[in-house]
Formats: sequence, C-alpha cells, structure tokens
Amino acid sequence: MEKVVFTTGGTGGHIYPALAIAKKMREKNIDILFIGTKHRMEKEIIPRENFRFIGLDVLPLNSVKSGFKMLKAIFSTIKLLKKEKPQKIIGFGNYITIPVLVAANVLKIPYYLQEQNHTMGQANRWFYKGAKKVFVAFKNTIDSVKENQKSKFVVTGNPLRDEFYTKNKKEERKKLGIEDDEHGILIIGGSLGAKNINEAVSKKWKKILADTKLKLFWATGKDNFEEATYRMRDFGKAIVKPYFENVPQLMAACDLVVCRAGASTISELIELEKPSILIPYDFVGQKENADVLEFENAAKIFTNETAEDAIDEALSLVKQKTTLEFMSGNIKNLKKGNASELIIKEMGL
Repeated sequence: MEKVVFTTGGTGGHIYPALAIAKKMREKNIDILFIGTKHRMEKEIIPRENFRFIGLDVLPLNSVKSGFKMLKAIFSTIKLLKKEKPQKIIGFGNYITIPVLVAANVLKIPYYLQEQNHTMGQANRWFYKGAKKVFVAFKNTIDSVKENQKSKFVVTGNPLRDEFYTKNKKEERKKLGIEDDEHGILIIGGSLGAKNINEAVSKKWKKILADTKLKLFWATGKDNFEEATYRMRDFGKAIVKPYFENVPQLMAACDLVVCRAGASTISELIELEKPSILIPYDFVGQKENADVLEFENAAKIFTNETAEDAIDEALSLVKQKTTLEFMSGNIKNLKKGNASELIIKEMGL
C-alpha cells in the first residue's frame, strides 16, 4: 500500500486544505500519516477526522530555545520517516513543516508543496526548489518564482470541502426560505477581526431593517456576539448568530458575500461564482488575495477604516442584478475544478 505523509498545522487555513486532499486519498486506500505540532489545533482536528497524527515539539523560529527544539525535531523526524517509509510527502507551509521537509531532503523522499495564499509563505519559499511540484491557488503566485523553477508550479486552486462543489443556488434558497424577489447577503467577519465589520453593520442596522426585501445572514464571530448585538431590540428578518455551521449553503444561496480575504474564503467564492465585498485583514497577505478577485471585476475591496462604506455598498449592490451577474460571470475565469482531485492526479496517485 502506498503511504503519503502530510505535514501541516497551526491554522485552519493550513489544516483544512490538507484534510480535503487526505480524504480523497483515503478513498483510494492510500495510507496517510499527518505530522504537525503537539501545541496547535491540528492535534485535535486531525485525529477527530480519523487520521493518524504525530505531534512534534516545535515552535516559531524566534529564539535560541525554539532553534534547539527545531533541531531536535528534525533528528527525531528523520528517525520517524526511516521507520514509516513513505513514498511521498506533501507540505502546506508554516514553520511546522520544516522538520519533515528537511528530513525529506536528507532521506531523498520526493516531496510536494501546496500554497494557499497569493503571496508564498516563508517555509514554502525556502523549500520549493527541492520540491517535485508546487500546487498554488492563484496563477500570479508564479510571478515571484525564478524562471528556471516555474515549470514545477501547477495552478490548482485551493482544496475545499466537498459541499462547495455540490451546492446549487436555487435549491439552497428554497431550503432557506429566501423568496425569488428577496436579496440575500451573507456577512462573515471571522472571530479574529470581526470587530470593525460588526460595528459597521450595527451602525447601518436601521437601514438594513428598512429594506423589506433583504434577507441578511450575519455571523458576528464566536467571541463577539454579545458586544455586536447588545443594543439591538429587533433583528427583523435577519438571522444573526455567533457563527454558522452551514456556510457553504448560505454562501451558495446569497447574492452577495461581505467577508475577509483568507485564501480558503477566496477559493470558496470562486468555486461558487459569488460576487463579494472584501475587507481584508491588514496582515497575512489578505490584500493580495483580495486583489485576485478585484482584478477580474468580481469583487470590491474596502479597508477596516471604510467598513461602513462597505456595508452601504453591499446594501446598494445587492439590488443591482445586472452588475451581480457581470461579477459572477467574471469569476468563471478563475475556476480550476476540484483542486484535491487535480493535486492527487499531479502527484501520480
């Protein structure tokens, strides 16, 4: 049986694309081992999906102590891979992948990389020269790569949960009770930085309630619900929750999405051909991710400081059927198909 080692962790943005690919590989009876850290969320998420997981004691490389931990993890990973004997390795960026990728180089095990963001992360920049192939979500990522390395880069899009490939707008609107003459907006700020978006929505609440044809779905973020809604006496037709479990359904059903610009979110919007108002974080490369959609005239970008303007624009844009259709049509230029299936094929599995 063929064995593949996945190395990922730290954030959902690194973990969930890896899990999407791993689930497809499991259908092919490929033996899979995940290697991450014992300190971050992967130690709980990955075993919960019934994959074998080994956690290393590694930390970000910002001190002498973390440097020693990294060296120790590299030596223990070399021993581990000698024992496990995987045929292939795939890494998803982040410092967490360093011990496994160093060990892969030492043991000459073929390895592949997947980059979720428009701008390649530091770990993937360090290791892409030795990779067999690098799978990127956005074609512009390749512009920053040395000419003699570009042939190994493959634009696949980001791997997503299966639900994003099967949703139909009309069917999901019917299930959610959205009438044909109603306009649907989904607002999701994320728990990390929803504050600016939540404040903007709150300030525009009277305007939102006044639109009798608007069906609003607003996720405030898990830790922000009370703060965002404590002044509100009436939610009207709006559905307001700390978070939604059925984001693929809501995103498919709504006419417009107001959100951050994480790599996976951008890929979800592309797959569902969904027009959006994007308010990127001021860090982690989200502005560059958002630029991909704005360049195609498929999204409009606002900043944290102009979040109120973003909500005003959303309330206006959602009524402009022709413009929304134009934006949706432009997104089709970015679709690449099922990224997990493309990656597995490119890996020869």
